[in-house]
Amino acid sequence: VLAFAVTAQAPAFAAKRVALVLGNSAYTHAPALPNPVNDANEVAAKLQALDFTVSLAVDATKAETDAILREFANALEGAEVAIFFYAGHGLQVAGQNYLVPVDAKLAKERDLEFEAVRVDFILKQMELGREDKTNVVFLDACRDNPLSRSLARTMGTRSASIGKGLAQIDAGVGTFIAYSTQPGNVALDGKGTNSPFTEALLKRITEPGRNLTSV
Repeated sequence: VLAFAVTAQAPAFAAKRVALVLGNSAYTHAPALPNPVNDANEVAAKLQALDFTVSLAVDATKAETDAILREFANALEGAEVAIFFYAGHGLQVAGQNYLVPVDAKLAKERDLEFEAVRVDFILKQMELGREDKTNVVFLDACRDNPLSRSLARTMGTRSASIGKGLAQIDAGVGTFIAYSTQPGNVALDGKGTNSPFTEALLKRITEPGRNLTSV
């Protein structure tokens, strides 16, 4: 993992490298977010320039998200390095992190499993059969989420299980996870065309001589 930023610079590096990039801005049941689609498009372009095979989806519904996740899972076979990048709404409930497709309503707790995507599910797909490989996960999903508040109103006393931002994840060996802010906190969406997190990532990811932690 620490060698990623250096090896990603070398087009001649023959190892298979794949990435899935998702960015959701146009939410049906929540105000639109200005930056995630920009973030996703620019990260995808940057990774393609670094010789990654990139799958990209913007403003994806749950069905579209499930479909591209299945494609990504198939592409992981034989990949030395895999990257997952997500920008958009996310939430944590009872210690579980969920990413929110654009058509999610989340009117009640039961809807979480049908309308959102568990981060643990994505990590499992990235780690299955790839114990000696490298996984890098970027979660720019700690924005203030109105869907969390509407869900809390339907959960009564159980609403205490809904936390701010995303929960800490215990990653497997070979998996590196970066958040846009510390677990349990909310990050700004930013006033420019990108979030502060993605703007910094885009600026630094191609700098030579840096390992992933310093990036």
